Amino acid sequence: MRKPMAIAVIVSLLMAVATPVWAEAGTPLEGLRDLEVTLYGQVQEGALIERLARVEQDVFGEQKMGPILVRIENLNTYLMLGGGAVDSLQLKLNAIEWMVYQEIYVGEPLYTRLERLENAMYGSLQQGPVMQRADELLRMVWASDKLNVDVVTVPKETLVKIKLLTELDSAKSKVGDKVHYRVIEDVMIKDRLVIPAGTEGVGAVQEATAAKRLGVDGRLLVDFKSLPAIDGTRVSLVMEETATEKNKSLEMAAGAGMAGVILLGPIGLAGAYFIKGKDVVITKGTEFYVEVMRDARASGLSLVPAR
Repeated sequence: MRKPMAIAVIVSLLMAVATPVWAEAGTPLEGLRDLEVTLYGQVQEGALIERLARVEQDVFGEQKMGPILVRIENLNTYLMLGGGAVDSLQLKLNAIEWMVYQEIYVGEPLYTRLERLENAMYGSLQQGPVMQRADELLRMVWASDKLNVDVVTVPKETLVKIKLLTELDSAKSKVGDKVHYRVIEDVMIKDRLVIPAGTEGVGAVQEATAAKRLGVDGRLLVDFKSLPAIDGTRVSLVMEETATEKNKSLEMAAGAGMAGVILLGPIGLAGAYFIKGKDVVITKGTEFYVEVMRDARASGLSLVPAR
């Protein structure tokens, strides 16, 4: 009678450990594809077991044993696809890049980022598993193999300065069009880096109305969605009253992309842009502020090395 119960307990434990990957990806194969894209930038060829072993060899320096789901989840945790891990490869690369370049390259394959750093620091690519190479860079740049991180609260209405990477035009933009943007100033909380400059986000056009006769306004409404903090935690962004007030100084300066554009603050209109009787055109490269939608908990990186 005990054997079925023991089997049930083992299955339950495996599912509890592995749930994040296959629940989100759908199948082990899809989970592996996500890992490969994150690490190499593209899906690899071959059978599932062969590909999984190759990733483990590249990352850890050895092939692991055990159930496929658990092995994929272990890779997922180290690479930090889900966010929030304080000893992950992605967090380490973020921290090293920020120290070297004062911005980070989230979104690029992890291998590409590692090799760029090695070329910058050593002048050539290094040998060995990814884990070892990343730790050596970390010790060189941060004088420690551990990062000084602690969980902090990013308060609602915290300002985030961004630059548009996509042109917006009320006469051409369509609902659902992607809106790419980049953070251009570090967001610090209690002397800890939470959202580094260089972090990129993707929003979407929520409403687009072309200008009409008789002075009817052109109008755009953008959903800025969320950005990854330095530990991968998603932080939701909006444009409401705090950001609108800050943006008034940009309107007064009348930058090329903001000239004549009014940023509305009242509830129901927040984040909308309009020009009376004309179409709204906000050029690529325009800089302005958005704000944190709600309190968010994320790891903050101290510039003081861990002891």
